[in-house]
Amino acid sequence: MATPHPTGAHETGWLPDLVFTGGRFEAGLAFFADALGRITRFSREPSDLAAARRLNGLAALPGLVDTGADVLARVRRGRAASDEGPPLLEPSEVRDVARMAFVESLLSGVTCVAAFHRAPSEPGRQEADGRELLRAAHETGIRLALCPVATAATTAADHVRTLEALRVHLAREHPGDECWLAAGIEHAAAVAPDQLKAIGAYAHAQRLRLLVPVGASARDVDACVAERGRRPLQVLAEQGLVDKRLVALHAIHVSSEEIRALGAARAAVCLCPSTAQRHDEPAADLDALQAAGVTLAFGSGSMVQSAFLAEARQVPGRLRQASSGERAARLFQALTVGGARSLGAPSGALEVGRPADFFTVNLYDPSIAGAESDGLLEAIVFSLERRGVRDVWIGGRQRLAGGRHAQQGPVVARFVEVARRAGAGANARP
Repeated sequence: MATPHPTGAHETGWLPDLVFTGGRFEAGLAFFADALGRITRFSREPSDLAAARRLNGLAALPGLVDTGADVLARVRRGRAASDEGPPLLEPSEVRDVARMAFVESLLSGVTCVAAFHRAPSEPGRQEADGRELLRAAHETGIRLALCPVATAATTAADHVRTLEALRVHLAREHPGDECWLAAGIEHAAAVAPDQLKAIGAYAHAQRLRLLVPVGASARDVDACVAERGRRPLQVLAEQGLVDKRLVALHAIHVSSEEIRALGAARAAVCLCPSTAQRHDEPAADLDALQAAGVTLAFGSGSMVQSAFLAEARQVPGRLRQASSGERAARLFQALTVGGARSLGAPSGALEVGRPADFFTVNLYDPSIAGAESDGLLEAIVFSLERRGVRDVWIGGRQRLAGGRHAQQGPVVARFVEVARRAGAGANARP
């Protein structure tokens, strides 16, 4: 509920049974956001507790961040890995598939997503599709880092024109921090060095994150060596692109020296475990990456599963010499703070000055019922079923209520039609 504040501004406040802030769950703590959706304060004052909206039986946690999602791949779920590739969608269908992917993300507690987009080669298509992705994000209410991807069929001049057109469109139609632009490269060998340099120069000039797969498979590394005479990270480094704005996707087949280089550059690594598993690839070495100072994040990749927390559950065995509780804390850090940092997103934690981006979980859901506050994070990270996510707020505005999105029915119905046309109707049920 909105309540007057001594400054004269109106605030919205929430009082869940437990709130995750400062690395732990606290009870009897309300938090408030201003009209812009930014957290202004936390309070235990009786008057504030009475004024805040009571979230009975729920715990509030900072929203999850999906640092790497091929959202249009949602239409291919259930198909063999050999069928992967940019889905053949009509421009009118792009928004329908993206809205489905974004609603599904919200149902998993995700409040921010980086959407990769590889478009067909016809002129203007990537810009047009990018606008549809932005519309889909606005309509569903999720934060979006739009990431058009340069491929072997893309010239640097064309890709920079697309990026610039979308940057101008974003500034005009989507002001604020709900949507922003990033730049993507399909892989280091896909773009000639001079083309790579030109795209990188534009990204740096505009302060964009640059997302590039690095060491996704041994085959990719070998192909890059054969094509460019260098390993993927070396190709990027030669163009001055290994820095704090680089997000290296996968980072499975990387050497110890390359891990140290990523850490020294303060780069980020986005892990996509379900996608790696789909291609019979091992998990990245989280211990080595964290020890080197690399920012870790998670991505849903080709969206082969519906629960984003499940991405983190596929890698805890690689966190050696850590208790289960310590592993949960480190993984949740990557799912939230690390993801936000990797994308330059304003969210990631429930702190004063950050947006009120959070999700709630039902403390009585059978998957976590009985967990005490000191073990609740561990239960959520490793055991929570998606049905246990009840509400999602982004910028102080409720986007999910009682485990359902307001537009869920029509969004799913439209997606089913598109999926049937794409030949995947049997795998597109709500």
